[in-house]
Amino acid sequence: MSERESAGRDRATEVRDLIDDMQLDYGMSEGSFAALGMLITDASLAADEPALRAAHDGLRRLYGQLVPDRDNPKVAEQRGRLLGQIDITFWALRRLPSGLQLNLDPHGHAARFLTEIAREPGLSNEQLADRLKVDITEVSRVGRKLTSAGVAMKSRQWRHNAWTITPRGVTCLEQAGLAEAQVSGTD
Repeated sequence: MSERESAGRDRATEVRDLIDDMQLDYGMSEGSFAALGMLITDASLAADEPALRAAHDGLRRLYGQLVPDRDNPKVAEQRGRLLGQIDITFWALRRLPSGLQLNLDPHGHAARFLTEIAREPGLSNEQLADRLKVDITEVSRVGRKLTSAGVAMKSRQWRHNAWTITPRGVTCLEQAGLAEAQVSGTD
């Protein structure tokens, strides 16, 4: 089991335990909502599908338990907060990267772009164009696509872009079976 899988499993367990505690404590404290929000944010940033699914399912179960007590004003606020977090987990799950979303052909520009920035973060458009054997406009086009998918990030380094891979990008490479190419390229 990789370190990433181990970390994801631990986060999913933390989410389940926290939601179980919230079920026992009908008051659902401010701290519980804050802790759950932090775990959901971390899971979303790390593209941790098991933790996001555990949160989404657990939140829906909690919400269902509160529905019969509609007239209680304290419960109405809790239901609203739960609905907000349910929406967040729903959209986080929908935005998880997958090879299908990016049409990540292992020999295509997007996969090669991600692999290059995983091997060497901070590459410029010019360096990527040279390595991918394409022109700079193609690098810009692919970079915009990868940025909008949340798998790559660019920053400005003086007059040039510097590209880095996000945790979602690493997950996307792993899902596409390209993590080995990334690792073997760093030897």
